[in-house]
Amino acid sequence: MPSLPACRPSVFILFRVALLCCAVQCFAGSSLLAATYYVSASDGNDAFSGQSAKPEGNNGPWKTLAKASTDYVPGDRILLKRGDTWNEELRPKGSGTPENPIYIGSYGEGAKPVIDRQDFKKDHTGIKLVDQGGFKIVGLDFAKCMTGIYGEYSVNCPTKKFIWIEDCYFHDSLLYQHYEDYPKHKIGLGICFFSFERKNKVVLSDITIKNCVFRKLASGVWTNSPDNFNKNAANIYNFANMTFDGCLFEEGYQWQLGIRGVAGGAVRNCVTHDVGREFRSFNGVAGGMFFRCKDWVFENSEWGFVSIGLGSGDGESFDFEGNCDRMTMRNCLFHDTDGPGFLLCCYASGPQPNTEVLMENCVLNGKSIRPIGLPRCEIINTTDWNAATWSKCRVYLSKGEVLMKVMDPEKDKRSKFVDCLVKNLSNACSTPNLAAKAKLTASSEISGNEAGKVADGKGDTSWKASAGGDQWLQIEFDQPTAVNEFKLKEEASSSITRYVIECWDDKSAGWVGCFNGRGIGPEFVAPIVGRTTQKVRLRILRTTGGSPSIQEIEVYNDTTGGLPVSKDGKVG
Repeated sequence: MPSLPACRPSVFILFRVALLCCAVQCFAGSSLLAATYYVSASDGNDAFSGQSAKPEGNNGPWKTLAKASTDYVPGDRILLKRGDTWNEELRPKGSGTPENPIYIGSYGEGAKPVIDRQDFKKDHTGIKLVDQGGFKIVGLDFAKCMTGIYGEYSVNCPTKKFIWIEDCYFHDSLLYQHYEDYPKHKIGLGICFFSFERKNKVVLSDITIKNCVFRKLASGVWTNSPDNFNKNAANIYNFANMTFDGCLFEEGYQWQLGIRGVAGGAVRNCVTHDVGREFRSFNGVAGGMFFRCKDWVFENSEWGFVSIGLGSGDGESFDFEGNCDRMTMRNCLFHDTDGPGFLLCCYASGPQPNTEVLMENCVLNGKSIRPIGLPRCEIINTTDWNAATWSKCRVYLSKGEVLMKVMDPEKDKRSKFVDCLVKNLSNACSTPNLAAKAKLTASSEISGNEAGKVADGKGDTSWKASAGGDQWLQIEFDQPTAVNEFKLKEEASSSITRYVIECWDDKSAGWVGCFNGRGIGPEFVAPIVGRTTQKVRLRILRTTGGSPSIQEIEVYNDTTGGLPVSKDGKVG
């Protein structure tokens, strides 16, 4: 490509777009006119053409995101140099197509390019889109932005399609204020799509957020509209076909998924962990909150360690807030919450109940450690008009808990339990310990504290790693084995603060996370969604100091101890 369009003058853009229209007529889906543009804060120059990664003559990368905030056509690529940092907003113009999106990514070697806005208390965005679609954003780091990626859609905006966000890191934006008048930006978000449209009209569809990490944010991802707090705006869907896959939400304040008004979507292989600590919310805390949504599937995902912090309400792992229809959760884990394990809400945000909610092969171990103004229970159901079926689920009750509390009973009972195993947590791990006859190995060990010590049944022996950092203990069975409960015992001098229990998956030839934990202490029971595997491991990610040390790891496939449960959820 010649260096002619150094400044991308409007005449050139019009000429290029005209050529593109002709090309599209002849070659549907073609990206013959697409170009690649480079941006480098370290060795770029806005006088360059932007069409070369290396400075040479008048050619070379642009320097600023302001310069890169120009017009693009389908198939264009905007590449930011790895290792470089910008305190600017990138605001590309134009739209791509699902077949030929405008691609925003990276080039070179080293760490992800960083858009660091430095002060999350100011209304600073990393990437902003206005009435646009057809973008693929991959491999960027968004630090201290009030909103990392913000898409805004106007009244009567024609439906835009395709936003793909992958392998991005959103972090360090813990601003939290009353946000009833959003879009006056008052809360730290990783991603937000906002619609000004109040009619039942989709302004953006086909949204994918994949393999992204959201850490230390007030909330991770929002879809929103001016009717956020409007109880009369039922069945209004401004977004459609939204998918989350392989994402981690960690150390946040409020709902890490705050999803409103989305028709059709999926949450797969995602983890939400450690939400609400050292924080007070004006309207509650949950791992995820869905409101006015329909036709979603949640699979193989986990929500755990949700705290009420300094006195927030709720504190449940997940919340269907109301007007959620045809929502299916399958093979999902909900555990270790200050409030109830799960909330089926109605009336708080509107009069419409949730309908056709199916919970299938899910595990609840909420514990309800310190609820505020709520009974200790695994499930809060605000009204019998919420229609939910709990099928083949396992529920663990802590001391003093009940299975379900209906806050506003009605004669018309619409929730039911089918083939569920409800048991006291104290009765978990009651069958033979499968680790006793397995092979034990470790990432490292010291003499006298070998891996095999964790399955010898002795209280005075332990495994100890020879170093800190990322360490693991592996248990290998002689054949594929069903597992569904773990019991962990930590040596007194050890200080593990973050770990994950993983199972080997033959189909993907890789490790799959089954339980994300915080501290272990003298004893911790961790039920998981049951799996058949030949290898499991305890992977230790962080300690407060020193090498980790484990006294015992016990592994079980325990389906005993079930309590009688009536169809409407009464135990005993």
